[in-house]
This record gives sequence, C-alpha cells and structure tokens, in this order.
Amino acid sequence: MNVPISTAIIVPLAAGLVVLLSYGVARAARRAGLARSGVLGMEVITGLSLWLTATAALALGGVLEVSEGRMPREPLLPPMALATCILLSLTGSFRRLLAALPAWQPVALQAFRIGVELAFWQLYQEGLAPRQVTFDGRNFDGLVGLTALPLAALMALGRVGPRTTIAWNIFGLVALANAIFTAATSAPGPQHLGWPGEPFAAIADWPVVWIPALFAPIGLFLHVLSIRQAVARIGAERGGALADADRVRDSRNLIRNRRVEG
Repeated sequence: MNVPISTAIIVPLAAGLVVLLSYGVARAARRAGLARSGVLGMEVITGLSLWLTATAALALGGVLEVSEGRMPREPLLPPMALATCILLSLTGSFRRLLAALPAWQPVALQAFRIGVELAFWQLYQEGLAPRQVTFDGRNFDGLVGLTALPLAALMALGRVGPRTTIAWNIFGLVALANAIFTAATSAPGPQHLGWPGEPFAAIADWPVVWIPALFAPIGLFLHVLSIRQAVARIGAERGGALADADRVRDSRNLIRNRRVEG
C-alpha cells in the first residue's frame, strides 16, 4: 500500500517531537537536581502518546468530521492541549525545570515547523489542502522554523540577548496566529471565509489532525517558555546592575567618610 507523502512527513515528525520533548525534560530535570528525572521523561512520552492516540481515534471515528452545516470541532483540540501545558507549568517542579533548561533549546525545537510547512505543501500537492495554507499562499510560519536553529546557535554562543529573543518569539507568535487563522477559516463550516479552492476538510482527518492537536499548541507553548526565560534573564541582569550600583555607591560613601574622618 502506498503511503501518502504527507502522512510520511506528519507521523515521523510527531514521533520525533515527542521524543525530543521528553529527552529535553529529562535532561532539564537532571540539571535541576530532581530525583525523578527519568520518570518525568517517560511521563512526557506517555502523556503525549495518549493524546496523539486519542485525537487519532476521534479523527478516524469521524467525530471530528467537518461539514458546511456546523462549526468544526478540531479547533477545540489546541486549547485543550495548551491548557494542560499551562497547568503543568504552574507547578514548582516545572519552575525548577525552566530555570535549568538552556535558553536556546526551546528556540531550537521550533525548527519542527519546517516539517509542518512541508506537510502543508504536500497536502496541497495531493489535493487535500487549499493553496492559502501553504508558504506559496499566505502562511509564512515556515520562516520561524528556518530561523530557529541559527538563532539558537547564536544564543548558545552568547551573541544574542534576551530582548532579541523576545522579539523573535513575538514574530513567531504572529506567524503562528496567522497560520491557525488561515487554516481554521479554510475548513468547511460557517467560519469559512470563502477562500478560493476546495475547503480544507482534511484538517479533521488523521494524521492531519495532529497539526492543530500537537504541533500548534507545542509551538505556542515553546514561545511562552522562551519569553518567560528571556524576561527572567532581563530581571536578573537588572538586579545585578542595581547590586553593582549599590556596591559602587557604598564604596564611594566609605571613601568619602574616611576622608572626612582624616
């Protein structure tokens, strides 16, 4: 049986992202001194695998099937996944993980978006997606993936500051919001904006459903993590500058007092 090229892109990409996320969590946990580092990595793999299995079952069972007469259901998947990530990020253990995670890693992981753009393009070539959801249309999200690795390398070398990192993340959020909006308004239903070509019905099919169910929320969450790290770094730099200023002022006061006493 011939496997569509789009499927051959999406499935390995999802599996690779799950493995990289779990490996990154396990390494950050070891750096943070958490006793359950290996267990945390396995929990990430298990949780994401269950989520992928559940969304695949919903798609294959026709639960997410889109039509002109009703609002699509697959847009509910990204908020559910994102809400789970946000709740987990509020725990004390996660804050320790975030502090131990090298700042370049959440940026580097965004390179997976190159694969997502290739999947969109292949879906268009296979007649399963409209042109506007591709980089040849109005989707420029691939630029985030293309710039992720060079920026991460510069961050690792200490040549990019936190403000530049925040600016890049804001660009990435805008690109992601545009891609989500274009895909959602291209699907069948009352929210369709009358784009040219056939409606994007395949967005509710497996494995395409993993784009809104996994890739979109992970991309958004990585941006949030990176911005939080950059903001914390700016705060630390300001605190260090204030401490240095206080030390200089104290030294000057001490010298002045000695001169007066002398």
